[in-house]
Amino acid sequence: MLLLKSLFCLKGHDNGRRFLVISLIVYLLLILLLPVLAQAGILLILLFLTASPILSLSAVRRIHDAHLATPLAAIPLIIYWLNLFGLTYLEHGSKWVLLVLAIVASLGFAALNNIRIRKNANYQFGYNGPLDLTSQPQEVSPLRRVEPTIEGQPLQGSHAQTPLDFEATPDSDHQELTAEITSARHNQHEHDWLQKVNLLLSSNQKLTYGVIGFLLLLIISALVIPLFSSEPDNQQVEEIQPVAEVKQRLNKIEMPDQFFVMLDQNDGLTIAWEGDIKSESELGENGLYWSPATAEGDKDCVSLEFTLGQKFRSVQVTVKNGGDYYADFSPVDTKVIVESIANKDRFKLCGYEFSLNGTRSLLRKNSKYREYLTQ
Repeated sequence: MLLLKSLFCLKGHDNGRRFLVISLIVYLLLILLLPVLAQAGILLILLFLTASPILSLSAVRRIHDAHLATPLAAIPLIIYWLNLFGLTYLEHGSKWVLLVLAIVASLGFAALNNIRIRKNANYQFGYNGPLDLTSQPQEVSPLRRVEPTIEGQPLQGSHAQTPLDFEATPDSDHQELTAEITSARHNQHEHDWLQKVNLLLSSNQKLTYGVIGFLLLLIISALVIPLFSSEPDNQQVEEIQPVAEVKQRLNKIEMPDQFFVMLDQNDGLTIAWEGDIKSESELGENGLYWSPATAEGDKDCVSLEFTLGQKFRSVQVTVKNGGDYYADFSPVDTKVIVESIANKDRFKLCGYEFSLNGTRSLLRKNSKYREYLTQ
C-alpha cells in the first residue's frame, strides 16, 4: 500500500531505475491498449487521467533527485501526451518516431545524477522521501506472563510462565494471540522478500539496465520492423484496386440542331455534339477536356446555361475521336435538364450555342424521357 502511495508523493526523490520502470509500465500499457483507443474514447480518457499524474510526479521526484529546475519535469509528460494522441489518431507510419523519442527521453532522465544530493540518501525501492516503504507492523512479543509488580519490584514468589500457566489462558485470548503472531510472521516474510529484490537491483545496476533495455528493444523491433517489410508487387496492388465502371450510352436521341442526348446506366444525362478538332496535347488523360476535380481545361465547359440564366454544373467533359464532345451531368439534375431542353429556347455549353426548337416532341416519343416530362 505504501509502495502504491509513493507513486503520488510530490516531496520525495526517485532514482533513475525507478523512473525508468515507471515509464516502461506507462508506455507498455499504452501499447497494449493502442488497438482499441481510437474507438473507445472513455478508455483513452481513463488512461490519460491515470498515467499522466503517475508519470509527471515521478518526473518531478527524478528532477528533485538530480537537483535540477522543476519545470524540466514537464518534458516526459509532454512526450507521453504526444505519444498517447499521436499513436492513437495519426495514420502515417512515421508516427512511431514518437515512441523512439519517448525512449530517448526516458533513458536521458534515468541517467540524470547528482552525487552531492544522493550521497547520504537512503533509497527504498528506488524511492527516498517522507514515506517509509520498509515499515512493518510492530512485532508481537512471544507468549510470556507479565508479572505484577509493586513500585517497580516483582512480587515475591514470581516465576516464569509454565505450561500450566499457559493452559490457564482462556481459549479466545489464545486464538487471538496466535492470529497476531501468524500475521506478524507473514508481514516479516513479505518484507524480507522485498528487501532481497531491492538488494538485487541495487547491487546489479548493469543487469537492471540491460534487462530494461532489452525489453525496450523487443518492443521497438515489434513495432518498427513491419514498417520496413516488403510491400506487395504492382500486380497484387492492381488486383485489389476496384475496377472502374464503364459508362454506358443508353436512350440516345438526335436533336434538330445537331446535338444528342443520352443516359448512362445510373440515369446520368450526357449531351454530345461534333465540335472543333482537338489534338492529344490539348486533352488530358482519356480525352479529358474539362474536370471540376482539378479545375483544368476549358472553363466554358463549367456549366450548361439555358435561356433566362438557368445553369447546371457539368461532372466532366471529354473529347473522343478528335472532335466528338461528351458533357456528363449528375443524375440529380437529369429531370430538370430534360424539362429545360423540352421547354427552353436555347442553351450554351463549351462555347457552342444550340437551338431547342422541336426538342419536346422528340423527347416525348421516348418512354424514358417521357417519364421525366410527365412526373
